[in-house]
Amino acid sequence: MQGQGATPPDGPKPSDTSLQDTAGRFFMHWVCASFGFFLRTLLPVVQKWQDPSAPVEFPRWWAFSIFALLICLLAGAINSNMPVKPRELLKSIGLGFALDAAAVLSKIPIH
Repeated sequence: MQGQGATPPDGPKPSDTSLQDTAGRFFMHWVCASFGFFLRTLLPVVQKWQDPSAPVEFPRWWAFSIFALLICLLAGAINSNMPVKPRELLKSIGLGFALDAAAVLSKIPIH
């Protein structure tokens, strides 16, 4: 039985690695999802860089970047309720990669 002057115990305290504002969380998850979206196009280019005799060709980076950033607004909105920790950021990268795969499968022209 608690007395009249007893204060309730403090609830769980947030860890130092999580952001407290939803705008910061949204931004971090949005950046990670955009990076994941960008990976499918970036990885083959990096592989071509290993051959010095082959010219490095990259799709219109500005159009692709704008498309990735706009599509990943969805991923940032979905994941903005998760804390900013490595595990959740990897989930955002995976979601961005999945959104890119969905764009490829639906044949949305981005290149």
